[in-house]
Amino acid sequence: MLPPRAGPARQRSPAPGPRVLIPILVLAAAVAQGFGRFGYALLLPAVNADLVHSYAVAGLLGTLNLTAYLGGTLLVSLTAGRLAPAASVRLGLLLTTAGVSVLALAPTVPVLMAGMVLAGFGGAMIWVPAPGIAGSAVHVSRRGLAIGLAGSGIGVGVIVSSGLTALVHAVAGPGSWRPVWGIEAVLAALVAAAAARWLRPEDLPVSGPVRISTLRTVPGWIGSTLSYGGYGLAIAIFMTFLVAAYEDDAGFGSGHASAVFAVVGVCIAAGGILLGRWSDAVGRRVAMTWAYVGMTAAILLVPVGAEPWAVLSAVLFGLAMSGAPAVLAAHLADWLDPRRFAAAFGAVTLVFGLAQLVGPQLGGWIADRTGSFSVAFLVAAGASLCAAVASATLPRRRGPAPSRVAATEGS
Repeated sequence: MLPPRAGPARQRSPAPGPRVLIPILVLAAAVAQGFGRFGYALLLPAVNADLVHSYAVAGLLGTLNLTAYLGGTLLVSLTAGRLAPAASVRLGLLLTTAGVSVLALAPTVPVLMAGMVLAGFGGAMIWVPAPGIAGSAVHVSRRGLAIGLAGSGIGVGVIVSSGLTALVHAVAGPGSWRPVWGIEAVLAALVAAAAARWLRPEDLPVSGPVRISTLRTVPGWIGSTLSYGGYGLAIAIFMTFLVAAYEDDAGFGSGHASAVFAVVGVCIAAGGILLGRWSDAVGRRVAMTWAYVGMTAAILLVPVGAEPWAVLSAVLFGLAMSGAPAVLAAHLADWLDPRRFAAAFGAVTLVFGLAQLVGPQLGGWIADRTGSFSVAFLVAAGASLCAAVASATLPRRRGPAPSRVAATEGS
């Protein structure tokens, strides 16, 4: 008797190349940051007037979101040796989608808090490993560009959130906020479905343990960490109080101040691409140092409170805001494989997050004490200048991290 005929062998489809991976990571970053984090600032007045009725509690919601983001960052760092970077992004998209959905439907403040926690935790699980995936998908000569492209999703998310908020307010009134989060939840679900289809974990061997202390194997890790801490404090003050400073101190109308904020978002979308590519040409140290110098200049222009300096400030800050972390991520990716990158980037992100926790409270306290936001922005400029000094300690040369997908060099 003849043995049963074997069925056709199951072949695993080839992993998608950077032309598929990078757009998915761009959209994932938009969900993580534009929807799950920065979008709240646009809806805060409406949410407070309709449901919260306390700016102290409204501020607590933002703090909970950031605290959850730090918790997610720590989890990604501690589990980098067991949880594949792509799997972390996919899980984070599901959590962020759930969080934004809860926010859209929340009937009470405690439910709002739950939504903010879910969105913050999921956002970290998306963003912390994403640059490592992007950097490993291309040749080393284009690593900064790839990571910058992924980071441009943050600006895309801010632009979408700003435009969507303006559209909903124009149609349903300035007090409407649930439709904004509802539409964002649908968009996030579509991105999660795309990631489930095309962003697949790769079965790669891991040589040795992957620990959060991996960061210390990267040359210039102290300067990298300190610079990211200064960056966190600077953007926390700038992004939290920019609109208020222009309205209260400079006398800008709400539309004018919001338009300046939108310019920041547009330039965030471009900054990572431009500075990431520039760092491929001139080196990470030069690009990161000058990014922070530009950010310092941008912050110092805010207290001027007049045009065209407000727009110039927004342009410089937006470019540096996404450019500096893209260059930092490229520096880490030059020395580390994607799993170790997630652990190391998570470690520096913890320092960044702690600085962000301090920033809004410090800036608000200074504003209350002085009666304006000028001194707070001077503090932010000082933090950014310190970040520039710390960045100058990075090594000149790139590291030897292998590219997982060297075959894509000609892509």
